[in-house]
Amino acid sequence: MKNQLIRIASVLRLRARFRALRKSLYWVSFVGLALGVPWCAGALFHAFDMPVFFAWFGFIALLASLAVALFFRWALLATALIEFLITAVFCLITPEERFRHTLWQTPWRHTLEVNRLDDGRYELLNVRDFVYRSETDFDVQYRTMTVDPEKISSIDAVFSHWDNQEGIAHSMLGMNFADGETVVISLETRLPEGADQNGIDGLYRRYGLAMLAGTPDDFYGLRVDHRGETLYVYRLNMDRQDLHDTVLSIFERAAVLQRNPQFYNTLSRNCTTGLLPMLPGAVDLTSGDIRVLLNGLAVQLLFEKDMVVRREGESFGSIRARSLVPGLCCGKNAPSAHYGGESEARWLREH
Repeated sequence: MKNQLIRIASVLRLRARFRALRKSLYWVSFVGLALGVPWCAGALFHAFDMPVFFAWFGFIALLASLAVALFFRWALLATALIEFLITAVFCLITPEERFRHTLWQTPWRHTLEVNRLDDGRYELLNVRDFVYRSETDFDVQYRTMTVDPEKISSIDAVFSHWDNQEGIAHSMLGMNFADGETVVISLETRLPEGADQNGIDGLYRRYGLAMLAGTPDDFYGLRVDHRGETLYVYRLNMDRQDLHDTVLSIFERAAVLQRNPQFYNTLSRNCTTGLLPMLPGAVDLTSGDIRVLLNGLAVQLLFEKDMVVRREGESFGSIRARSLVPGLCCGKNAPSAHYGGESEARWLREH
């Protein structure tokens, strides 16, 4: 009799635990699906080009389904099925399909193409070198450059802030070669004709991802002199092997994007999250730190990881002030020497 009571008590405890687990899973699923409602409604409008009223209808219908799920569990399964179908269709959208007939805006019409030559050097096609009279009035011109990864002398991390926003910036990498040439690499939103950049659209596969190469006079001068942005150039603390490997990583990434176009994503695949993984120690650099997403603060990560060249005992505030690139004619008033006689880029020395 005693053993039977023990077995019954054990069964009751297991049933209670199972009910508690099922209840927990229900509420976890409910909260997850509730969070998915605005994303799915946004997908109907931003990704699938449906009328805005249809997106609002989908939003209200999904909320109503969740409300019913508070009383009838089958409604939770129905909501999950609808959200799964929307997500599945979204994931099936490919760059090739989305941009099959797209005409890109002029600044992003031609992206970097890389060809490896027999002697180990690399030919860079479509190096942008626009001549600007204003942000929207410019002469289109491109250069073809030949560079040798063995002759890379330094790499700069460049951050350009707009509207006095410290937490938001566009990031670039400047590759400085021994022959005095500087090639600036920038991962950017590739905008179709007639489109304006929008952070929401950037979450819904509306833009391509473009790797651009350009001259400092184009990439830096455009942002400083014509957009009024605040631009900083930080010399990275890298040995020769790391410099060489980073250049090859950049060229390999460019080749991959040429073969397999990708979507831009506001959070996960942008100018910073796309460039930082090319640097040495990228795993430690990008793991679990919100400053990777607030890309204007990403340079603090580089500083803390001792990846920015600094004077002995120099604070971040000091090196930040020293790395500011003044405006006026592509930085002609810039300091002549930032790092013991060597400025960050060729264009700073020339002006």
